[in-house]
Amino acid sequence: MENSEGEKTGESNPAPQTQQLCRFFSQGRHCNFGKKCRFMHIRDDAKAHENKTVRTPSQSDAAPSHSQVPSGPTNISRAAPAAGRRPCRYFISGHCTMEDRCRFWHPPQFLPVNDQPVPGDHARPVQRMRPVPYLNILQEVKLCDLTEDVTRRLRDTEIKQLEKRFPKDKLIIQERSDGMVTYYRVTVEATDPDWPFDLKEIDIMVSFPDNYPQEIFTLDIPLDQNLPPVMARHVQQASCEWLQAKHATNQLLGKVELLFRSFLRWLDRTLERLFTEGARQLKKDIDIEKAGLQFIPYQELQATLSEKSEDAEEDASDERKVKKTEGERTLEGVHEGPGCDDRHQQQQEEEEEEEEEEEEEETSHLVENIKISGPHRGTEVKLLGLRLGENTATVVAQKITVCLQCNRCKITAELTLTGRTPCTAECEKCSASIKAVFRPSMLHHYSDVLGYLDIYNAVPADLVLQDCELSVGCISCSQEGPMQNISYGQTKEFNCEHCHSKLSILAESTKFQYIQPRANKTGQSACAVHYKSIRDPAVQKGKPLPGQGTCKHYKQSHRWLRFPCCGRTYPCDMCHDEDQDHPMELATRMICGYCAKEQPYGNGKPCISCGSMMTRGTHTSHWEGGLGCRNKVKMSRNDRHKYANTSKTVSRKAGGEKK
Repeated sequence: MENSEGEKTGESNPAPQTQQLCRFFSQGRHCNFGKKCRFMHIRDDAKAHENKTVRTPSQSDAAPSHSQVPSGPTNISRAAPAAGRRPCRYFISGHCTMEDRCRFWHPPQFLPVNDQPVPGDHARPVQRMRPVPYLNILQEVKLCDLTEDVTRRLRDTEIKQLEKRFPKDKLIIQERSDGMVTYYRVTVEATDPDWPFDLKEIDIMVSFPDNYPQEIFTLDIPLDQNLPPVMARHVQQASCEWLQAKHATNQLLGKVELLFRSFLRWLDRTLERLFTEGARQLKKDIDIEKAGLQFIPYQELQATLSEKSEDAEEDASDERKVKKTEGERTLEGVHEGPGCDDRHQQQQEEEEEEEEEEEEEETSHLVENIKISGPHRGTEVKLLGLRLGENTATVVAQKITVCLQCNRCKITAELTLTGRTPCTAECEKCSASIKAVFRPSMLHHYSDVLGYLDIYNAVPADLVLQDCELSVGCISCSQEGPMQNISYGQTKEFNCEHCHSKLSILAESTKFQYIQPRANKTGQSACAVHYKSIRDPAVQKGKPLPGQGTCKHYKQSHRWLRFPCCGRTYPCDMCHDEDQDHPMELATRMICGYCAKEQPYGNGKPCISCGSMMTRGTHTSHWEGGLGCRNKVKMSRNDRHKYANTSKTVSRKAGGEKK
């Protein structure tokens, strides 16, 4: 019996050691054989736990005291898988979809750093401590858990990851002269296999402050590389905006995060778009330089203004000193009566006031020269929605046709104006004299002002763009050519007469804006002539048209139609035929009578700006000879067609066919 029992125990004990493990099930993968598999279905961590917990009878007899300690094997079994396998980053972040099938280690909880097991104190119950963030794996920490030690370790972790990520040939570490700041210059390559540019890498320079990640790291794009400065500034500006937005989002969520790795992923995804936008800006600057123009940012204008004002102040102070010395010499050399001191003081005060006025005039003159390129007075003519082609540099109006409305009788008249040549006409109804002068301005990619109008006894109503003559400058050859027959809302394309480059221009509508004159400081004598109060233009965006766009023919149509045959606007086709002698073509654009928004023609549709219905449409509840409402459910009960044929008898045969 003993031998048989010994044989049974001998056969049962070595079985788990001789039989091999299923490599699919042990790695956390799915085994297709299931229970029919001839290998053992045991996890690696479960096997290690069994090997640690299974003991022979001799070991239990030799050390009976250790069998009463239940916490020793569990602690060892928890630590054993961590040494052999990496922890699952998805389980650490909160959730792992593989669960038990995951081949990475799922730790039950993170033990505090200072909570190490004491060898002689196994019977003491383990206290549940608040988990400390695992800095070697986690990339973010809550603000409530953030301390100086945690901040320092997070910063060190970021720097170590940066040094490990980039090889030595792509990483340059520099320190400032005082040794307080360390700069890391790295080379970032594009990972897109379909990269369209010849330049595949970009150098960035970062420095991490002492309280990082509470503050974002500083980023700079060095200019000593093959990247053009315009593209480098664009990439740096977009990167700084992304970092600030990401940091602000983390502050709202109550956490801090290591941003360098996230920034590298974002830069890799958006580097092509940033290069494309920067290349467009570079091409635009090159074209502007070829055209002989120069775009100066507002910050540079402010800097030049401050420098000139400082120089003017220094010159004025030197002049004051010279005048004072001359006055002292004259006082010493000339001896007058007892009232000479008072007279000299008055003279000095008057001289100081005159100097201050001269300084103010000089500074105002400097401001005008910097901020205002031309005489901004009168009525400004602006083309809204202006789009110039790539090869189109400048546009200057040689001759324009303007519709003016008389101030007395509100009759509209047309005047053809050329550059700086005054034009005089009389109103057909009240015989009032109307005067107008046009001062052209240069249109380009950064300005949409066509020019300025000086009008007397009238207000502008519309610009007939189809009758205007423009002069267009080409970027390729720097030559100018004429352009005519331009329509609103349609792109006008033609080729340059000299280099045959493609030129184009598009304008959606025209806006008239009266500019108030500046106050004069010369005194009341200059304001002796009082002119009549100048009215605003007849058509202003955001305000209703005269009579809300109606006419004597159609009282329910609140719009003006722009006819392509002449390029002029009229309330209806009858008004067009009464004023013009050519056959009418169907209108392609219209102006809302409630907000004066010019838009493509649409019948029965609301305005795209204010949402008002410009026509009555089919919003009626009566029959109106079949042109109105035909639905008997929505028809008014006062209309006799609503109940027509309701009492008509229907035969059984017709009723069956309907069914």
